Amino acid sequence: GSSAAVAAVAAASSDAAELDAFAASATARAGEYDERVDSNVERAVEPVGPRNYIFDAGQSRRIRAELFKVIDSSDVVVEVLDARDPLGTRAPHAEEFLRREAKHKHLVFVLNKCDLVPSRVTAAWLKLLSREAPTVAFHASITNPFGKGALINLLRQFAKLHADKKQISVGFIGYPNVGKSSIINTLKKKKVCKVAPIPGETKVWQYITLMKSIYLIDCPGTVQPSGNSEEDAVLKGVVRIEQLRHAADFVEEVLRRVKPEYVRRTYDVQAWDSPTDFLEQYGRRIGKLLKGGEPDINAAAKLVLHDWQRGRLPYFTLPPDFAHRADAAAEEGAAAASALPTPKQPGVRGIVTAHKFLPEDEGEEEEGGGGAEGWHLSESSGSRRTPI
Repeated sequence: GSSAAVAAVAAASSDAAELDAFAASATARAGEYDERVDSNVERAVEPVGPRNYIFDAGQSRRIRAELFKVIDSSDVVVEVLDARDPLGTRAPHAEEFLRREAKHKHLVFVLNKCDLVPSRVTAAWLKLLSREAPTVAFHASITNPFGKGALINLLRQFAKLHADKKQISVGFIGYPNVGKSSIINTLKKKKVCKVAPIPGETKVWQYITLMKSIYLIDCPGTVQPSGNSEEDAVLKGVVRIEQLRHAADFVEEVLRRVKPEYVRRTYDVQAWDSPTDFLEQYGRRIGKLLKGGEPDINAAAKLVLHDWQRGRLPYFTLPPDFAHRADAAAEEGAAAASALPTPKQPGVRGIVTAHKFLPEDEGEEEEGGGGAEGWHLSESSGSRRTPI
């Protein structure tokens, strides 16, 4: 009996020692605990809302696959830019791929929708972009185009460079809604690609014969991955306006970018205290009302955003190095030493603009706007500029 009691006491003391050691270990590790990395803690899930499928348009794996399929199949890649915001509608990921993986392919910029900006702004952008690649000012229209002859002549020069091939392929890439399909229709002088004034109309690539030696490839619009905020996605035309739940949230930026004189002229609203006040006045004026006679600001906002995307509101951006003639003349001597030659594209002043711009915006066109017609292509020079 006594031996059993001794054993019981020994077992109890051993258990107590283990418990003390466990408690000491737990106390020591308590200071190392970080709730932020504990997977057992239940956390509230942050709702993402419609961002996943609306604001990420043009970034899907399928669209990117279509883009690189077009680039791989093309001898010449034509990047279509919106003349109102050329830098904002460039595709750096595609350009980087061309520089890194496909140096043998030729890159051409087409500055589309030139009828929506003053001609001096078109000339300034031509001068800037022509330092990187042949650049053509363009207005897509089956009946009254601008730049069609210049682009076709340039493509013919590229076809001559590839005399070893029976034909060359020309791929058109760029942001949604910049007018890629419209340019192809203009070159063909008939509707061969489905077009609409909304982004995402082209779903898959299309192969079109321009002439015996030149084939054209139309590509769905692609957006730089993670390169745009929700505001950018809407104002660059990536998002379909009818899918927006809170369209009024984006009108403030439109009113900031567009000069008040153009807003007054377009909507006949003379003064406003805030974007909401503007939408209320505009909603009442056009009869967009809710029950009780309250203005439907969301419906009014969608109409404003539609006007923005379709070019009914005069707006444009200036090149980073843009200067008025008086300032440019003083810098011309210093710039001439470092800048590449900038032969002008004849006829830029002949573009018939869709808007009547303010005198301060019209200004005077810069001489020597650059462009594709000042480029001479040869086997040795590739796409580099050589004076002619």
